Parts: sequence; C-alpha cells; structure tokens
Amino acid sequence: MLIQFSFSNYKSFKEEAFLDLVAEPIKENEKSLIVDKSDGERFLPVIAIYGPNGGGKSTVLEALSYLRTLVLHPVLLSQMKDKEEYNAIIKPNRGITFKEKYHKFDLACQQQPTFFDIMFRTEGKQYRYQFARLGNEIVEENLYQMIIGESDANIIFERSAEECLLGEELEGIAVEKLKNSMPLLSHAAINYDIPSVDDVIHWFLDICFVDYDSPQKEYRIILPNTKKDRNKIFEILQKMDIHISDFRIEKDSDGNIENIYTKHSFENGMMFELPFEEESAGTRKLFSCLAEILHCLNEGRVLVADELDAKLHPKLLRYIIELFTDPKSNKHGAQLLLTSHDITTMTSEIYRKDEIWFCALNPYQASKLYSLVSFKNEKEQDLQKNEAYGKQYIEGRYGADPYIRKILDWED
Repeated sequence: MLIQFSFSNYKSFKEEAFLDLVAEPIKENEKSLIVDKSDGERFLPVIAIYGPNGGGKSTVLEALSYLRTLVLHPVLLSQMKDKEEYNAIIKPNRGITFKEKYHKFDLACQQQPTFFDIMFRTEGKQYRYQFARLGNEIVEENLYQMIIGESDANIIFERSAEECLLGEELEGIAVEKLKNSMPLLSHAAINYDIPSVDDVIHWFLDICFVDYDSPQKEYRIILPNTKKDRNKIFEILQKMDIHISDFRIEKDSDGNIENIYTKHSFENGMMFELPFEEESAGTRKLFSCLAEILHCLNEGRVLVADELDAKLHPKLLRYIIELFTDPKSNKHGAQLLLTSHDITTMTSEIYRKDEIWFCALNPYQASKLYSLVSFKNEKEQDLQKNEAYGKQYIEGRYGADPYIRKILDWED
C-alpha cells in the first residue's frame, strides 16, 4: 500500500512534489477508504491528477516508475536470462532510460541531486526509502522500517557519498567495493537473503503500470490468468453494454499467438466473431487493461495508469474507478493512481476532495502539484460536496486550467 511519494529536481519539477495517500479527516465517501486493521490508519484507494498538457501530471507517474526502475534494473539483470521476461516487467514502465532527469530550466539544478522519498506498507510493516542521484552517482540512500503499531523506526541502512551505516539486519554485508552508481538496496537483494530487503523489492515489483502513449498499445491484450478472471472480464463488459461473450485465439505451429477473435452474442441466439483489431479503440483499450486491473484488485497492488480516460466513455471510466472505491470489489486494499482530462468524473459522487490533485506550470516553466482539499470557496470555507468541481476547474478556480495554464497564488 502506497502512503506517500515525493520527489524534486525531476524534469519539470524543480521544487518538491508531494503526493499524499493518507486520508484527510473529512466526512466524504468514508466507506471507500482502505483501513489498515492493525492500527486503524485510513488511506485513499484512488488519486486522480488533472492539469493541462505539459503541466507535469504524467511526470508524477513517471517519477515513480523511474525510481522503481533504478532499483529493479540491476536485480532483474542478475536474475533473468530471458530478455523477454525482463522487458515484460520493465518495458511497459516509463523511465527505462537512466539519462539525467534534472530540471532543465534552471542552470543551478544541474549541480543538484534528483531526490526521491517513498513510504509504503506491506503486511505488518511500514517502510521509507530515500534515494538521491547526482549524474550517475548516488549521493544519498536510506531505508527505514517500522513495525505497524510501534512508534520507533529501525534503520536498515543509511548511505551517503562518504559513509554507509548498516542496521542490525545488514551487519556483516560487504559494501567496501560497492560502486557509487549501484543502489545498496539492489546490491543487498542480489547478493544476500535479507527479509526486509526482499519485502521492499517485492513491493516495487508488484506496482503495475499501464500507459497508452502510442496507438500500438491499444492492440495489446493481456489474457486473464484464471477462469474466474476471464468470467469477471466478460461480466464487466456486459455491464458496460459491450456484448462480447468470449474470445478465441489462433496459434501457429510453434505455439505463438497469430490472431485473436472476439465473440459477440445477440438476444436471438446468433453469435459472430470479429478480429480483435477491428474492435473500437475503446473496446481494445478495455481488453488491454481489464485483466491487469483485476489482477491488481485480487492481489491488493498499486495500479498506475497514465491517460486512463483516453478513448473511454466517461461511464466506463467511472466504472473502472468505482472498482477501486467500492469495498465489495476492492477487498485487498488495491490503489489506483491515474491522470485524466475527463471533468465529468470530477465530482464528489466519484472522488473525495483529497483524491483530486492538480498539476500546472508557473511562469518559469516549473510544475507544481497540489490537492483540491487545500482550496477554500469564496467565503474562505472548505469546499462543499455540492460544488461543481469540473466547472470551477475549467474556469481556472483551481489554477490548473487546461487552456490558460496558470497557477493561482504562486509563492516566491
């Protein structure tokens, strides 16, 4: 479960961007919240980021993927002989290249590190991982663990450019020859069997990314792993008024998939097949992500989806969001992080105020990330549930107007 994520000096973000999934103490859609039974803490199942093109909303998701890739890249290279298996985990994610990502519109940023700070929970434990990189060198890396219910955090390790402090669990591991470009977290995962390190690595591995920045990705189909998931997909499609009852796969002599056909059933009992590539763009997109969505819901994973609303009817988008906000379908604490331009879903019926976030650029081309919950109405009161968030967003009330690209009340 993701708790908080922040970063600075990354692409369009010069100053710290802070994304918080701890639920604010507001009485809105409280039944949708994920409650950790071990201590009663409440977390958000969904974060939706809005803003103009080029405002930085996709960069927030990319920063998370970039950190994940930096950690997992050496681990996967050491464990996987099959390049296709490696690409299946890394390639769908943004941030695969390791070029410097510092903020380019301030020359001083070139001499400053790019910094990441992430906090998350696994079963009974809470972790905080910090990572700072200047050029190709790691200048800071820290990992802390706290047993949920206890007040003190344990040091797993603290690393700077000059020294490395190892906690009790890592005592005795060799770090003298550790390259300053290699994360200590990755080094420990590759060479040692350490429970807390394995826990963190598996959490990063479990994050799922879906991204539709190219038309080719619409033609990708992820097949469900189980008959139960297969039936659930067709149940969802029927609820969305998409009358696909099954699909058929053709394979060549080597067992490779050649063609996929969808089966359409009608009330008169007739059934017809359609090549997958002839389905509408929205239907192809649903097929390409529904199996992954169900997998995340079943496993309680974090799903990160850029431009999830692209080519989807607003009612379909709403249905997907509600799969995560409805405790009946989200029984294992799965979370959805998405970017969107769809204002029809920007309502209190679908989101809490702390689940709606904005990105926009200041006059110096630096992005800022902030939540709707921080805004007041014209009477300087907290925004009410009956306010038209979408309409006010288009009017520029929240500073991330998709047309005028301005920020309200920028601080010096």
